[in-house]
Amino acid sequence: MGANKLEFETRKTKITIDYSRCLPAMENTSESACRFACVKACRLYGRNILKIEENRPVLAVKDPEEIKRLDNECLSCEYNCQRYGAGCISIEIPLE
Repeated sequence: MGANKLEFETRKTKITIDYSRCLPAMENTSESACRFACVKACRLYGRNILKIEENRPVLAVKDPEEIKRLDNECLSCEYNCQRYGAGCISIEIPLE
């Protein structure tokens, strides 16, 4: 995990949040136009994998195995970031 991005894996996907494109992180404010749509979506449709810390979405769960166990792979963080934010979240789903 670098300073400008957050990367983590679930059972079948790899999720990347690019902070250099994330509105709240770029503006360093919690009053961004997206209103942390990704975190809200994770709470509503997912399993609370994301939380807000220092005006950026971060992992609420630190243990990689616990993330894989908890995450339901709903893709709502990416969808809501695309719809309400800057599209800084990408989800890779390998075809096996």
